[in-house]
Amino acid sequence: MKINSNRDKLSQAVSVVLTSVSSKATLPILQNLLMEAKDGKIKFIKTDLELATIHYISADVVEEGTVTLPAKEFSDIINTMPEDKNISLNTDTSNKVHLKCSKSKFWLMGSPKEEYPIIPDLSKSEVIKEPVGILEDMIRKTIFSASTQETRYVLNGVLWMIGKKGLEMVATDGRRLALAKNEQAKTDKDFKIIIPAKVLQELLKYLSAHKPDKDEKIEIGISSNQIGFKINETTFISRLIEGNFPNYKQVIPEKTEISFEITNTDLTAVTRRAGLCTKERGGAVKYEMKDGVLHVSASSQKMEFSDEIKTGYKGKDFECAFNPQYILDVLKNINSPKVVFSLTNPVNPVVVEPVGEKYCKYVIMPVRT
Repeated sequence: MKINSNRDKLSQAVSVVLTSVSSKATLPILQNLLMEAKDGKIKFIKTDLELATIHYISADVVEEGTVTLPAKEFSDIINTMPEDKNISLNTDTSNKVHLKCSKSKFWLMGSPKEEYPIIPDLSKSEVIKEPVGILEDMIRKTIFSASTQETRYVLNGVLWMIGKKGLEMVATDGRRLALAKNEQAKTDKDFKIIIPAKVLQELLKYLSAHKPDKDEKIEIGISSNQIGFKINETTFISRLIEGNFPNYKQVIPEKTEISFEITNTDLTAVTRRAGLCTKERGGAVKYEMKDGVLHVSASSQKMEFSDEIKTGYKGKDFECAFNPQYILDVLKNINSPKVVFSLTNPVNPVVVEPVGEKYCKYVIMPVRT
């Protein structure tokens, strides 16, 4: 392999593949990234066997070839080279990589491609394309409710149901649930898949960093056991989660007796303050509605807090308690300035719905105090 490329382009490419894949490699070779130079492009690949990231850049490819390189060391070398300069890179028969930028020279020991896991290309058997804006918004509104416990693997993902009626996403960890729908994201064929939250989180990071146009399309390749997301020159590939997602519809209350509307910013501020008293033992924040005023309180061995928010509620008084982080996660991921809370009693789940967003719904289990 012999290539010439701009230092900044190399640095950006390496950053894309390194930031999206876990550094806790189960095999020594997974500490490496794979470089392939061909047809005027360099292909970078990094995987941890759960998620693979593929990124292309254009370059002057003098001689085609492949090599795997220690990812961190290669990244450190590139990032210490002078900015906006060209770097020449070539490998010898022993997979030793020689790098030169101006008067600076490095060599780094690599490994042959054959030692690296085989990464499948984006599946072309079933391909759909959806706008960046729709997918990004729906993922943000649901992903935080996915479980992070390894023992509940099927809940570590987000359920996608997409077809002629639109796209629906659902995530739950057993104590809370998030649901988002969009009728514009349609496909001719119906799919029901569980996508690991990990790959969706990396997709969000990429979109936040590169800020593509909201109308730009993400190409989604689906096979029997994997999913891939391709946008511009970057592709994320992950296995799908196998198993049966819980019947989430049973969790959503069909009837509620109590309902009140409240301003997002007011509830966020008071809940954040109350949450300061719950960090010691993972306690709960109590919400008490009395005479149309929402009283918010929390206490610990060292602290105690109380505050109140006036509302237009005119129903019967009630009180309930929730994990404050569950409330805050909902409030910071919706677009509406107001939300509606609906419940039947203090021990049954509460339904939280953003005002004006009929295709977005959250269910939170109360905490017994």
